[in-house]
Amino acid sequence: MSLYHEKAIQFVQQYEAVTTQDVHGQWLKLLHDLTPGNALDIGAGSGRDARYLAELGFAVTAVEPADALREQAMNLCSQLPEHLEIKWRADELPNLTGLKDQQGYFEVVLLSAVWMHLTPIERYKALPVLNHLLATDGVLVITLRHGTFTDGRPSYTVSSDEILQLALQHQLPLSPLLITHLETDALGRNDVLWQTVVLKKG
Repeated sequence: MSLYHEKAIQFVQQYEAVTTQDVHGQWLKLLHDLTPGNALDIGAGSGRDARYLAELGFAVTAVEPADALREQAMNLCSQLPEHLEIKWRADELPNLTGLKDQQGYFEVVLLSAVWMHLTPIERYKALPVLNHLLATDGVLVITLRHGTFTDGRPSYTVSSDEILQLALQHQLPLSPLLITHLETDALGRNDVLWQTVVLKKG
């Protein structure tokens, strides 16, 4: 987490170098089946995806635990028209303590480039929390980063199978709506591949 504080400006520049459509193009079409309601962006970084969701009409809660990164993101979001709603929170997985009273509140829950930072035990704890926050018929979107970091950030092996197995272990009402093939990195890093898992509740 400390690296996200220390290099907040660099991370914001990196995240803003690509668009939400560049990064999430394979699943964004699923949002067309949803009436814009409430969306939760966990590990919201620069706020790029939170701003996109707000522009689609969602009332967005953006969670970012790194203070310096969150401050940079809030500055970017302050340039949005006033009618676009993004609420920022300092919270983190696996517990998301500050959101526990919002059971079934969010039609969209997004974890973009977050899951690999959680240990297997933290993931085991996190999935029921995410299910708790997700509305019936809502979608949970988790992007999986395949590839190690060279800057010291912790990461752990991820797979779509693990997520599906966790849902079964907890007997959660989450079923796969989309599991993408491995995709190349939008920033052009040859040693990084991405995959997206979309689960629907109900």
